Formats: sequence, structure tokens, C-alpha cells
Amino acid sequence: MIGFRILPRPQRMPSREVADRFKNFSTSNVADALGRFHTMTGIAHVNKPGTRLVGVALTVRTAPGDNLMIHKAIDIAQPGDVIVVESDGSVGRALIGELMCLTAQKNGAAGFIIDGAIRDAEDIRRLGFPVFAKGRSPAGPFKNGPGEIFVPICCAGATVNPGDIVLGDDDGVVVIPQEYAEEVIKRTEEIMEYESGYVRDLKAGTLDRSWVDKTLKAKGVL
Repeated sequence: MIGFRILPRPQRMPSREVADRFKNFSTSNVADALGRFHTMTGIAHVNKPGTRLVGVALTVRTAPGDNLMIHKAIDIAQPGDVIVVESDGSVGRALIGELMCLTAQKNGAAGFIIDGAIRDAEDIRRLGFPVFAKGRSPAGPFKNGPGEIFVPICCAGATVNPGDIVLGDDDGVVVIPQEYAEEVIKRTEEIMEYESGYVRDLKAGTLDRSWVDKTLKAKGVL
């Protein structure tokens, strides 16, 4: 039934090896490679600074304040899966806590991204399991449904399809559509090379900043 269903797991594409190639990229560089789109809004990790998350999206849509389908997602998670949850951004009730994180970690999941609230933040921080969320609340959830698994979702303003690559760090979360993974890797590497050159020229005193005045002249400011 639409609204309360679990679809078959889609064939994973790209491979986990391709997803792992994003481990050394920053979300900022990847977002630039994606035209500054495909980023989540208001999502941050609850872990120690420097926490990173990369994996393949296992998508969940759930009713605000209800985590029944998140429990099911934990049970079917495979190594490298990131459980990404759409919940309308509601932060009135926490959708996950320490025990769910422990279970997901044992099953091999790479982490959580929750468009909603979590609780047990201190315990999760000690656990070291990557959890990105919109907020925190001590109030617990219900377990009634409805919800859906392996469906396209909108999480914190970003479209996420099952199998997309998700990357998180101190700046937030970016979503890499699976069909463009190789292209995004190439463009991100080019951006990183440009930034390395920028720093090198800045230190050497040879950095050309003439583009600023050229742009202002073109806009009639100078």
C-alpha cells in the first residue's frame, strides 16, 4: 500500500568501492562540483569535530515522531549503508537514540542522516557512530507507522534516491546522484587541484586577483 510499504532493494550502483572514493573529499568541494546543488539544509552531526560519513543511501520516509520503519531499516541495513530519513523536519520527538545506533552499527550501517530529532547525544558521541540530524529532543517516538523504505525522499531539502552516495562532514551533508558519481569525482579532483594552486600562488605572492575588478567593471561599479 502506498504510504506503508517496503520496496525491494535496488541494485547497488555505484559500487561500494566508488562510494569509498569520496572519503577524502570535503562536502564543500563536492557541492561545488555539483553546481552548488544537492546539499541538505540545517543538518549537522552530533559527534566530535572532524567526524565524517560516506556511504550509500538506504532511504526511509516516516511519519513525524514515528520510527517503526527506521527500526526495519536497521534490520535490513548492509555494510556501507547510510540510513537517510525523511520526517518533514519535525523535531518534537526523537526518532533514534543510543540503542538504535548500537544496533545499526553492529549490522554494519555507516551512519544515520535524520531530517528530524535524535536523543542520547552524549552517548552517541562516545559511541563514535556518525549521526547527522536537524535537532535533539528527549521525547521518545511512537512505533505505529506509516512509512516507506527504498523510495525517493526529500531530506532537509535535498532529493535522495535509494543508492545515491551521501557524504557528511563538519560543514553538513551533500548528496551525489549515483548516475553521476564518476563525473563528480573527476570534477571534485579538478577543484582540489585548483585550490592547491591558489594556495601555492598566494604563498608565492603571484596570485592574480584581477578578476574582482573586472567583474565589478562589467557590472558598472568601477
